[in-house]
Amino acid sequence: HLQAHGMFRFWPDALQTMASLEKNDIFQAVEQEERILQMRWNGPDVPIFILPVDERNRKIRVEFGSKSGLAFSDKLFLFLSADLPRSSISAIMTHEYNHVCRLENMPKEEKKMTLLDTIILEGIAEYAVFERLGEAETAAWTSYYSEKQLRHFQDRFVKPHFELRRHDSRLFSNILFGKGHYPDMLGYAVGYSIVKKYLSARNLKVADILSFPSEDFIKLSL
Repeated sequence: HLQAHGMFRFWPDALQTMASLEKNDIFQAVEQEERILQMRWNGPDVPIFILPVDERNRKIRVEFGSKSGLAFSDKLFLFLSADLPRSSISAIMTHEYNHVCRLENMPKEEKKMTLLDTIILEGIAEYAVFERLGEAETAAWTSYYSEKQLRHFQDRFVKPHFELRRHDSRLFSNILFGKGHYPDMLGYAVGYSIVKKYLSARNLKVADILSFPSEDFIKLSL
């Protein structure tokens, strides 16, 4: 499960990266980021596991900038490259720790999350990166498509499956990540667009909306 989200697959690579992560004081940098973000969102203190990223994975390199993560309501995994700049550490921590805060505040159990809940979760997390660090640190997929394309994708591919749950069908991950005949990073891109439009229209910050139901965000776009 961790490897599916970006953790290393080759032990020799991992040993070398892990040594470099320690040498480059990445652990201290992550700890400092957590303190900053806890204050920003009144977030919980959760265990953070830092492990080497799978640098042989082209999608991880190109679309995620040689970094990835996996968040739960009570813990956080970061998969990192040894030579990431501090700004990239800030970006991945902002995105993943925001997930922790959203999951803690959501008025729904994690196991009951729908496709709509998930794309809004991802949209809020990446908008948190934009809000804190600017457009330069947002993921590549945030600029793959025009607003016209995103609206079309939302209506045609995503909206009919808003209530789909992760374990219902493979279709969930196909839409979320844009697998098969779906546009690349479809769910992520649509979720980010929905959240960005919602917050801009209402002049709100991420800190204001962590407990909002996912359905609130689509009222502007239905």
